[in-house]
Amino acid sequence: MSTHALNEQALIEAAQNEALLPDEASTIWRDEAGPSWIITALSFLGAQLVVLPFLGFLGALGWEFFFDVPGAFMAGAALIGGAAWVLRARPGMFVEQLCFSALLAGLALLVVGFKAELTNPALFVLIAIMLGVAMVIRVGWVQRVLGFMAGGAFMALVVPFELLDVIEPWMSWRYWSVWAYPMVLSTVALTLAWAWWAARERFWSGRAWAPALHAVADGAGVALLLAVVSGSTRHFWMLGLRSGSPAGSADVPGAGEASIFMLSWPALLQMALVAASAVWLARLWRLRQNASPREQGLLVLVYAVLLLACLVIPYVGMVAMVGTLALATGRRLMLGLALAALLAQLSGFYYALAWPLAHKAALLAGVGAALGLLLWAMRAPSASASRPGAAPLPHWPTLVLIAAGAMLSLGMVHFDVQKKEQVIAQGQKIYVPLMPRDPRSLMQGDYMALNFDLPLEVRQTLDGDALGMADHAQVVATLDERGVATVLRVARKGEALAAGERLLPVKRLKGDWTLITDAFYFPEGQGEPLALARFGEFRSLPDGRALLVGLADDKLRPITPAPRKRQP
Repeated sequence: MSTHALNEQALIEAAQNEALLPDEASTIWRDEAGPSWIITALSFLGAQLVVLPFLGFLGALGWEFFFDVPGAFMAGAALIGGAAWVLRARPGMFVEQLCFSALLAGLALLVVGFKAELTNPALFVLIAIMLGVAMVIRVGWVQRVLGFMAGGAFMALVVPFELLDVIEPWMSWRYWSVWAYPMVLSTVALTLAWAWWAARERFWSGRAWAPALHAVADGAGVALLLAVVSGSTRHFWMLGLRSGSPAGSADVPGAGEASIFMLSWPALLQMALVAASAVWLARLWRLRQNASPREQGLLVLVYAVLLLACLVIPYVGMVAMVGTLALATGRRLMLGLALAALLAQLSGFYYALAWPLAHKAALLAGVGAALGLLLWAMRAPSASASRPGAAPLPHWPTLVLIAAGAMLSLGMVHFDVQKKEQVIAQGQKIYVPLMPRDPRSLMQGDYMALNFDLPLEVRQTLDGDALGMADHAQVVATLDERGVATVLRVARKGEALAAGERLLPVKRLKGDWTLITDAFYFPEGQGEPLALARFGEFRSLPDGRALLVGLADDKLRPITPAPRKRQP
């Protein structure tokens, strides 16, 4: 232990002797001043090299006993009870890790005993055991992990009202799946419990059980935020995992048809949490006495945006409440995690397929413009303007810079469009065979990913050392009587082309070489006809400039995007 740590320990002990700190202060300090998470993680890995082979040996000796009732329950209870008894004595780090592994093994055996059917009663048993062990032991990091696990299990509880069936769902596992996690009402209940503890913790800091409950609450709060992030962004990070479903395409039934603002009981519940958080914070900070009008306005603005977000983003009210309590009670790490969760929820909203992309973009643009105007209206007055008799500073330099930036941006866009229009108007029509794929561009709307037919030797040359790190090159192609291009070779600098040969530009995109672009964009939900595409239609100039203008079928007939056909 370092000299600095020894000085801290002596200071805490002196404060306890003077009755300035409660008896558990030294316990909390030992948890905070303990080994770093790196040492803890390495110690855990070392413990697994001892525990896992031993558990495997026991399993091999009595497979039927350990993986059947009542043996699974008996072995699980023995492991959990023994680990809790040792951890209560605060052993060394390596023994802590061994006991923690035994705890996990015991909980896993209980799940086996329940036949892996985690109905509500089974979840309640597991939650009670985890909380009970956490309150008994005296190892802070294990208490936090148990709190994390208990919080995660609590959010899996099925409340009958959520399924609109009050008879079977409470007992039946088949009504719950990963697609419903976290359950809304269970997560709201955990949010309220965490917020109540965070608001009242300072009044109970001297109780013997307060440190254990503090650690459990920390773990449960982290589980809450991570579960909310997972539920808000699941449609993005689990694209395509469900077999038989074209996940990730806006052509799936119901995609792009939801109303951007739709009141429902979950949305109203989230709005109530946001409003309660704002009222609690205002009363705690006494904003009218201590905050300037500008600060009050900013706070109102933040919570107004959160209220609006409740209509389109699930679980946002829970994150708002956790973030509010974390801000008011000095939990900086929890506040940072809550802000990260809000950003993840925003990205999940933008990536969702339920609403049309244009509506989502319009909503974000409108909210951004409104926020900009409100912030401009609330701007603080300059120092010169606040002095009596001082002349206001001129604003024309700022206006000139804004106007110059706008003209430069518009000019660059106009120049780029003009070049493309020249290629379309003067270029020769050619067709290049392609092998299409059909994912979804989450940031740019719907598109068909294109894989043009480039010969293997051409790809090998492009990937070779001759081009170095260059991302752009040209290839030589010939055209048949229909205008279909066949790529022959990579063009050499200054090379003279033979009769009938053309230059086409290629570039490296996402680690692969393609002609001009690797995607063809179309209006949202109108990609069904493009499944017949076999050629990319280009306009090409003799100097090698080219532009993709459309797709064609196997007979070179243009394909036009169209809305999917409605099922009768």
